[in-house]
Amino acid sequence: MVVGAGLCGLAIATTAARRGFDVLCVGDGRPGASLANFGQLHSGAVLAPVLPDVAEACWQYRNDWPDELLRPALVGEPHGYALFAETAAVHTYRTAWQHIGIDVEEISPDRSPASAAHLPAAAAFRIPDFSVNLDILHARTRAFAHDCGVSLLSQRRATLRRNQETTLVTVPDLSDSPALVVLAAGADTPDLLARAGVAHTLRQRRIAWGRHAGAQPDALAYWLDGDLLAISPDHADARVGLPSVNGEYGTDEIEYARIRTALVRRGLHRSDADLSLQWGTVCEPVTTRAAPTSFVADLRDPPAGWSRAPNLVVAVPGKWTTAWHCAERVVNALEQERRLS
Repeated sequence: MVVGAGLCGLAIATTAARRGFDVLCVGDGRPGASLANFGQLHSGAVLAPVLPDVAEACWQYRNDWPDELLRPALVGEPHGYALFAETAAVHTYRTAWQHIGIDVEEISPDRSPASAAHLPAAAAFRIPDFSVNLDILHARTRAFAHDCGVSLLSQRRATLRRNQETTLVTVPDLSDSPALVVLAAGADTPDLLARAGVAHTLRQRRIAWGRHAGAQPDALAYWLDGDLLAISPDHADARVGLPSVNGEYGTDEIEYARIRTALVRRGLHRSDADLSLQWGTVCEPVTTRAAPTSFVADLRDPPAGWSRAPNLVVAVPGKWTTAWHCAERVVNALEQERRLS
């Protein structure tokens, strides 16, 4: 049983079903992590100098996403742009791209989306990132899981309970107890573990971004110096975002002001009525040594800081870009257990 029917939960359920497991996937229909956030398929290009391990993971595993799922969800051009207001940072990024092997192409700034902004770009690169409509991607992934034999229970909130004597996890109100539970519930994962009495080393973190009705970009664009503004096409408007400060975001007022200032600086802000602040939530391991591709805790042999639960595996992808790699890691562990049994 997979608890969580977001992008990662569905990837795990689908991979397990295609390997011969009987799989039930349960989700409550709420957008818990990736579905509530920004919506880009990362190549790792924008992360390369500052988070090289994460960037390399994105570049290595992004193509695990089936093209038949991504293509209908594409919004705007099938590539993005890395823009620089000054050339000082270009060498740092170029070196990092070459080290990882990310496929980028330098272009004239006049051919980039920056030509429509008041702040012109001094340098521009075409990068293999693009935006997706997350609702469409999720619907296609859910249909794909069903076609692969996954039994789906949508609009069903699952809870876990851990027996203090046997340390086994059960799912109340389920007619047949699953042999193994895989928890892949995104931002809800820490709360579900805590309510079940399972010690863990995960945390929730809020992510601020903005929706801007006055901008209608044709492609995903990142300004990779200065404030590191990201602008992503989405339906008839744009999603805009800035990186956190020391890993955290501030109050509504602070984050709204940061995004507004970044847009004004580039001549992209016309009216405050066009800009609204949104919040998403991510789940991530507290330990700094966690793998950037995914975090998988097999509680048959729990990592430090975790309770033992011999029928529970917890999965957290580094980004939804790496969800299928996370699924591969989980199902490989299941297959190993099946062989031993």
